[in-house]
Amino acid sequence: MSNFEYIDNDQALRAFCDKVAPDRYCALDTEFVREKTYYPLLALIQLATETSQACIDPLKINDFSPLVELFENQQMLKILHSPSQDLEIFYQRFDALPSPLFDTQLAASVLGYANQIGYADLVQRLCDVKLEKKFTRADWSKRPLSEGALDYAMDDVRYLIEMQQKLQAELQQRGRLSWVEHDFRQMTEKSNYSLDLSLLWKKLRGVQKLKGKALNNADQLCRWREQFAIEKNRPRRWMLKDEDLVDIARFAPASHADLSQIGNLSADYIRKNGDAILQVLEQAKKIDPEDYPKIRDFNKLNTQQLAIADCLMAMSRVIADDNHISLASVTSKKEIDQLAAGNTNTRLHSGWRYEMLGQQLIAFLEGNVSLRCEQGRLKL
Repeated sequence: MSNFEYIDNDQALRAFCDKVAPDRYCALDTEFVREKTYYPLLALIQLATETSQACIDPLKINDFSPLVELFENQQMLKILHSPSQDLEIFYQRFDALPSPLFDTQLAASVLGYANQIGYADLVQRLCDVKLEKKFTRADWSKRPLSEGALDYAMDDVRYLIEMQQKLQAELQQRGRLSWVEHDFRQMTEKSNYSLDLSLLWKKLRGVQKLKGKALNNADQLCRWREQFAIEKNRPRRWMLKDEDLVDIARFAPASHADLSQIGNLSADYIRKNGDAILQVLEQAKKIDPEDYPKIRDFNKLNTQQLAIADCLMAMSRVIADDNHISLASVTSKKEIDQLAAGNTNTRLHSGWRYEMLGQQLIAFLEGNVSLRCEQGRLKL
């Protein structure tokens, strides 16, 4: 007998949400499909409180306001594991984010578990339960879903409350709860999930090859591609692959014949989309060079900066080891190099990474912390 409700109508969703509204904890997860669409197709929402569990079928429900009310209930802690994709979907679908929030993956990372530990591994470590992987490749958009598939999906929330209780107790015991609270609050900021067309070029593979007019072309092509993908609700790579976009931006073709010389653009694709691409390039010419996007130059570190970066990395290893946490969970060589070069806008400047590591590295750079060797060990 299943210990969860299957909710596939508005009345059942309202009744369930009203029933669990007084509860203090709410575990959440989703199943979605996004291989062929721009927007993920939300296929299931799994929810568990300390009193009740439900598998919600969003393909059958029209009124999600009861669920949004739960999201906004500030007396109920929402517990998720590595929730970035779930939160993006909630924002896109409901214009709402669950708050307050607890991320079990982040909490485990701060406590020294494996870097970005998976849900199943964390369940086994904290709850001594080995989860099955029978339905990992299931198509969650198909109906009806088998009882086994639904039960498998519900496993993704059944253990979250128990894990949150154990992780929070350990965070409090080790004085690290305040480290993650800033990150948890930041996850519920809607601005993290809103689309900013002006930043798309930064995620373009191969963008480092471009500058000046070519980079401006890439910026404008990225904006066009994104809007095109949204209009068609298809993955952006289906609209124009990154490598082809970069080539178009670099060579700035002026005709269909020129476009035919680029990458793998088919004659059919050029016939359908060539005019639009050429129009984007024409409009790009009208932009003032002062307004072109600019890639921040990261000059190679000089000899002194390289030495400082080595010291910072050595300190980071010591601090990570003292805190029983993997260094990869806290920082990277790239961030350390940026810090040595004077960058004041890294992950080490805020949140739990600042509390654990960043403030000590900055103190070293300011001459307020020293590094020495004592009996074969580095000491701060």
